[in-house]
Parts: sequence; C-alpha cells; structure tokens
Amino acid sequence: MRNLKQIYGPLLVAALLSLLVISCAKERKEPEGVRIKYDKSVRAITLKGKVLQSFDVNFAKDLDKESVMKMAKQLTDASGKSLSLRFLADIEEGVAVLRNERDPSASFEMDKRSGSFLYNGGLADYKKDASTPNLIAREKAESMALQHLEKLGLLLDKEELKHAHTGGLGMAVLKEDGSTEKYDKLVTVRYDRILSGLPVMGASRIVVHMGENGKLAGLIFNWGEVTEGKKIESDLLLADEEIKRALEGRLMAAARDAKRIIVEKADLVLYDDGKGKMEPAYHVEARLFYEAPGEKGQGEIREYDVPYDYYVSVLKK
Repeated sequence: MRNLKQIYGPLLVAALLSLLVISCAKERKEPEGVRIKYDKSVRAITLKGKVLQSFDVNFAKDLDKESVMKMAKQLTDASGKSLSLRFLADIEEGVAVLRNERDPSASFEMDKRSGSFLYNGGLADYKKDASTPNLIAREKAESMALQHLEKLGLLLDKEELKHAHTGGLGMAVLKEDGSTEKYDKLVTVRYDRILSGLPVMGASRIVVHMGENGKLAGLIFNWGEVTEGKKIESDLLLADEEIKRALEGRLMAAARDAKRIIVEKADLVLYDDGKGKMEPAYHVEARLFYEAPGEKGQGEIREYDVPYDYYVSVLKK
C-alpha cells in the first residue's frame, strides 16, 4: 500500500502540472483583438434557396458627336440654360464634356461608351442670399421628375425604378453678427434600380434636380442598357461560410485598431461596376468604434465611431 502511495503522489502532481500547462497554452492561443457583433436586424448570410443572375450592360455604344450634342441640346432646352456647344472635348478616354464659358459650374459630361451622363445647369442663379422662389412641394416632386425623364426619352422601364429619396440642396450663410441663415435652393429626387428582385448598387442611379416652378436644373443619369441576363449556376457561387469569412476578414483588415465592430446591415444586392457588369454581392454597412484620449486629459477616454461600407462578391471568380 505504501508503494502505491509513493507512485500515486508523483502521478497526481504530474497530472495537475500538465493541466496547468494546457490551460496556460489555451489562454495564450486565444485570438486577440476585437470581436465582430451583428445587429439583431441583420438577416442570415446565406444563398440557400436563392436563384441569382448576373447582367451584361452595353458598354460599347461608341456614341458619335451628333448623339452627344443632341442630348446636350435637349437638356439645355429643358432647363433654359446654355452651354458652349461648339467646344466639345474629351476629358478622358470615352468621356466627352461641354461647359459654359461664363459659368464654370454649368457642364455636361457624357460617357460615350455607356450613354451615362451628368448635367448641371449651373449655380450662378442660386448665389443670392435668398431661397429659390416657387420651389415645387416635396409631395409633387417625384411626379415632376418623372415628367422630365419622359420628355427627355429617359423613362425606359418603370418596373426597374425605385424612388429612393426626395430631398433638396440648401445654402447656409454666416452673417457678420455670427448668426447663420439657411436657404432652400433646389428640390432633388433620386431613383435607384431593381433587377431580378434585387436592389442595384454601385453606378446605377438617376438624380433629378429642380429649381423654380419645378424647372430642370440638373440631372445625373447612370442607367446602363441591359443586354443579357444569365442565371448563375450554384457551382460558381461561394459557400455561405466562405462569404461570411470574406466579409469579416475585410472588416478586420479595415479596423485593426478598433475596440468594437458592429455590422448593421448585410444585404444581398446586384453591384453595377459602371463598366458593363452587374453581379450579385453582399453590401455591408458597419460601425467601427475607436477610443482616444479626451480633451480634459487625466486618463479620460473618449469613444467615437466611423461608418464603413463595402461589397463582398458571392462569386468564386
């Protein structure tokens, strides 16, 4: 019995020491850094049961000078403005521009490859310290915006249009007595796009700016012509775990010094790259929380957060 005790004692000590070593090793191996938390409203990140498509957009229109000038003329006529129509120039590959010689803020830029354009009737009339007279009411703005698009031949498929926002453009003026005055200058309507039941994000959008009596003041038209839609076979899609791993890896790389990360949205969308492709991806919106010394000092810590959004492709290639 004595011999058994002599053997048992060292074995017990050895076993306890090994457990302590294992425990310490586990503590050392735990990953350091911030954990990603998901808001309760974030839906499950999964492609199960979803039939996804990609779309090809016409990025080879190669519009000639006459087509560019025709659209510029329609826009200036609708807004009652003028551009230096004689001076059409290419500011970069595939992008042509016209400007107003007297008002640098008035311009028209068109991508001849896709037909997308940006038109600004100019801000010279809106520099006064006063609100624009007879601005259209917000509840009537969407109807007026659709009328402008229809007259310009840009109202292509209403089923793809999604009214995203009605707002405005204002101006704040700091007065000599230190007070500020705000003036309403334009009413703005924005449309986003829906394809195959998914919101299209990235390049696609239509933004209509309207001034006095609803007159057209500016227009952004990024609405590529879809030429083909293709079903994506399941073997070309990432697994759910791979998508989540890519999503979180991107966040951790962007927020190495953050103390907290909260994912507020993770929505399946179509991403328009503006160069001929629309493909499914997750659009992620997060808040990154950091800490910094407070203004008072004495060990005071102030927390602040930074919004961060990005896209994660669901395709293997």
